[in-house]
This record gives sequence, C-alpha cells and structure tokens, in this order.
Amino acid sequence: MDEPETTPAAPQSDPVGDLGGPAAPVVRVERATDGIDPAAERWTRPPREGDRIAVLLHGLGSNEDDLFSFARFLPRDLVLVSLRGIFSYGPGWAWLDFPIDPRDREKLTASAVAIEEWAAAQAGTVVGAIGFSQGAILTYELLRRRVLPLEWIAPLSGAPFPGALPGDAELAADPVPAFWGHGGADPLFGPEVGELTRAWMREHTVLTEELSPALGHGVDEQVLGALIGFVEAHEAHEAQQA
Repeated sequence: MDEPETTPAAPQSDPVGDLGGPAAPVVRVERATDGIDPAAERWTRPPREGDRIAVLLHGLGSNEDDLFSFARFLPRDLVLVSLRGIFSYGPGWAWLDFPIDPRDREKLTASAVAIEEWAAAQAGTVVGAIGFSQGAILTYELLRRRVLPLEWIAPLSGAPFPGALPGDAELAADPVPAFWGHGGADPLFGPEVGELTRAWMREHTVLTEELSPALGHGVDEQVLGALIGFVEAHEAHEAQQA
C-alpha cells in the first residue's frame, strides 16, 4: 500500500493518576452488556463467507472509534471491525479491571468469551487481533485460550496477563506470528515488564518487535508504520498460499 500522508490520531491512553493533585473520584469497571454490542461494531464492510477478519480492541476508557482510524492503512482484503468493551468505565469502556489485580482473571475471561461467542456468529473467520493497552492484554488472552483460529496478533503497549494458561504449552510448540509495538518511555510499562513480555513472546510467538524509544503510552508513526508492514506481509503470504 502507499505510504500514508497522515497518521491517525493516537489511541487514547489508559489514565495515569495525577499524584500531585487532589484525589480523583473513584471510577469503577462495571458490566454493561451481556456480550459484544452489535450496535457498537465498526466495520470496514459487512463480512461475507470466506472473509478474513481482524478485530480492533481499544484501551481503558475508550471506545470502538479509537483504533478504527488504523483501518484505512491496512490491507483492503482484510475485513476489519472495531469492538466496544463489555464493561463501562466512566464515559468510556473497558475489557478488564483497573487497576489490574493479577490474582483475578474474571473480567478478562468474560471479555474473551464474549468475543469468542461473537466470532462464532460471524460470516467470516477471525484470523487476527490488534489491541492497545487493555485491548493488547485481551489479544494475548484470545491467542492463549486457543478458541479462535488466530494466525497473528498485534498487541500495542500491553503485556500478557500474569499466570499460566493450559494453552500456553501448545502455543510454545506451535508459535503464532506476533507484532509487539511499544514505547521506551511508557510510564505504565517499565524495563522489567518489558523484559518479561519480550521473554514470554519469544517463547510463545514468532516475535516482530518495534520499540520507539521516546514514545510514551501510545502509538506513533514509527510503530504504526511497522504494524502496517507486519500485517501486509502476513496477508500477502496468505494470499499466495490460497
């Protein structure tokens, strides 16, 4: 595809507390819908039988409009859909708790199940997942659960949820291509988390990493350009095999 003249607005960052100001009101993550809300789906086009679908998963407090701006840069043969989290968080939406409790996977599991059930009802097949922050955590979880036939994932500014899953051993034996884009100045993911994430991905995926040294918790032109190249290369390979 042609090099984009402009890049989309960066995804809305998950909130970081203002430690120097007054205490913020408590915002709770609460269940809002039984499953994926069909009225909140944003598609590049309606899917047909045999279509390849990739899902776009937003971060905490955002919505289905956030990552949809990426769609115009990605391969047109790939049907893209941006979904809304099943939990409310203030005026926006979420996929799991905030702050995250590493001992409690309940909300993350509920979000994964909601997407798996939604995917089973679609005309095409969900083969890829792109997620930012909380959405990134969910892309890992969908891959690790081994329910969807994911051929690739692209977590941006996010790490796998702590703890092992039964599907991890199978994934290590048959790793899936993964793009990991993140910033070297991300206040939510320090060097230790970065090293742990890198080690996990090298063990369980075929990793393509793009580190933007000055980037905080977001997506810049460098990461977006590398993401586009990753998805284009994978989809071109699949088209040649068809």
